[in-house]
Amino acid sequence: MTAYVITYLDVTDAEAFAEYQAVAFPTIEPHGGRLLASGDKLEVMEGILRPQTVVIIAFDSIAQAKKWYASPEYAETIPMRQRAASASMIFVEGLPPKLG
Repeated sequence: MTAYVITYLDVTDAEAFAEYQAVAFPTIEPHGGRLLASGDKLEVMEGILRPQTVVIIAFDSIAQAKKWYASPEYAETIPMRQRAASASMIFVEGLPPKLG
């Protein structure tokens, strides 16, 4: 079942964050992920979250998302992100396809 990795970010160093994206984003596709959204053009309609940037990635399953997150290719980029931004990352399973 499709799973989504949703990251809420408050970027503290835009240049360092751009460097992180340049290294981290290429790790997604080889692990079966699809980048669905990334950017700061967002509007919070309700709630307590006030991120500056949101990234949404789809994987075929939570297991696949976890493999990407734990992969050496992505794991080495995590300190770059942590230096460039404060972040919250969640993995959430999508809904099953509706039976017709």
